[in-house]
Amino acid sequence: MTTTSKNTPTLLQGLGWWNMYFIIKIALFLQGVIDFHPVENFALLLLILFPLRQKAINVTRHIVAVPLAVWLMHYDSYLPPLDRLWAQTGQLLQFETAYLIELLGRFVTYQVMIVLFVLCTAYYILSKFLRVSVLVVATMMYISIPQQQTAQTVVAAPITNQQTGTAAGSKGNMTTTPVEINDSVLNNLKADFFERESARQVNFSADSSNDVPFDLLFLSICSVAWDDIEITGLGDHPLFKEFDIMFDNFSAATSYSGPAVIRLLRASCGQQEQDALFEPAPTQQCYLFDNLKNLGFEENLLLNHNGVFDSFLDLIQKNGNLQANMMPQTGLTPYQKSFDGSTIFRDKQVLNHWWNERLSSNSDKVVALYNTISLHDGNRIISANSSTSMVSYKRRLNNLLDDLYDFFQTLKASKRNIVVALVPEHGAGMRGDRMQISGMREIPAPTIVHTPVGLKIFGEGMERIGDSVAVKAPSSYLSLSQLVANILEQDIYKTKRFSPIALTKGLPETRMVSQNSGSTMMEVNGKYYVTLDESSWSEYPVK
Repeated sequence: MTTTSKNTPTLLQGLGWWNMYFIIKIALFLQGVIDFHPVENFALLLLILFPLRQKAINVTRHIVAVPLAVWLMHYDSYLPPLDRLWAQTGQLLQFETAYLIELLGRFVTYQVMIVLFVLCTAYYILSKFLRVSVLVVATMMYISIPQQQTAQTVVAAPITNQQTGTAAGSKGNMTTTPVEINDSVLNNLKADFFERESARQVNFSADSSNDVPFDLLFLSICSVAWDDIEITGLGDHPLFKEFDIMFDNFSAATSYSGPAVIRLLRASCGQQEQDALFEPAPTQQCYLFDNLKNLGFEENLLLNHNGVFDSFLDLIQKNGNLQANMMPQTGLTPYQKSFDGSTIFRDKQVLNHWWNERLSSNSDKVVALYNTISLHDGNRIISANSSTSMVSYKRRLNNLLDDLYDFFQTLKASKRNIVVALVPEHGAGMRGDRMQISGMREIPAPTIVHTPVGLKIFGEGMERIGDSVAVKAPSSYLSLSQLVANILEQDIYKTKRFSPIALTKGLPETRMVSQNSGSTMMEVNGKYYVTLDESSWSEYPVK
């Protein structure tokens, strides 16, 4: 009978509890939740299995394997790169502890803990009768076998040759070229998109300064997209029936607040790349509010927050060329507590306060920007007992829509001439996906940037010709700027009549290309592709 020394290393001991790590990873891969990189995973496997005599070195080996295993789990996941997550550390440090705990809970839920307990118990029992390590290694080898795939060949979406000036809405010459979707093709499409966008702008006629006076109010709302509205079941809210014009396919082009508002304030030029937003615009003509100021509009700025987080107020004033100071918030009653502990005021209170000030002012015409963060992730209603911001989101959204609807009734009753545009910054990311947990907006996914943008025209005796219009073409901020220019051009308050069809005729179309710092999302033939390094692309898992 052959004996084995206690100090002789052996592979028969197997992976031990490391089996659970690989079992969980295999299960997640088979569900499509994560990817699986064979070389890296087998390298970790061999590190754990490699026979070592000395107990101290063996313990050290397992200690070293733990951070490597954590890194490899992230590497196999579809989550954004670690450098992008680390880049947000400064903002995370400004969050309240309760919100940080809530975010952690979205990664590790009690359901996950229960499943993990069941798996560990099952492994402990089965390991008494089976060599689980052999089964795990065999399964890893099986899923590492490359699956046969066919090359993906599609027809590239039509590219529009659009001209500068009021012709921006014309479709121009359409070209369609059969291409194979790969990194080179997508990089060329992206470069071509921004090159074409750099030549597009909307011109405002100087004659519009003599139009019948009216006000313009842009409602910049943080954290609401069509997908969030669908999830909360608030698509039938009466507010959405108020709009004369609604954009069904509008791209906010980003999933963060500062860049979104800068894009709105630069709406008179084609879409710029993310980094260019923090430099002066190519031309003064890009600044929407500046164009309106040249036509006699006075700028107003109102927020329902202090504008301090992420230097939001300074950012939009500097990079959006917004000259107005923020409207004082003296006398307003706190309604919510923000994710960073600061005060948020109720929307109807801020809007009514501004409107009362407007009615008593001597300004001939005003263009105002209202920014609200009532729906931002991490907020809590002060008088409510909701356990998390996710639980309270539906209530906060319903309150916001109610407030805006009531404000619309106030505007109707005033019989004043005013045009109101609803322009959400981005969605809340309520649904989440394989690359981002619920509430995470690091990657500008289609469910986050597809926002409900609408326009409502108020005024005594104003007659709408025809029904409301839904703009179904892919659109972005340039379309909104052209729509404002059309309203001015047609001098609707002089004729007391307007046609939504006439106002939306020839609006410029814009391909869905969205960006954050370090990521770009692009739609091609109904599919979405993302790059996190500005060179290599992958199809984005929208579900």
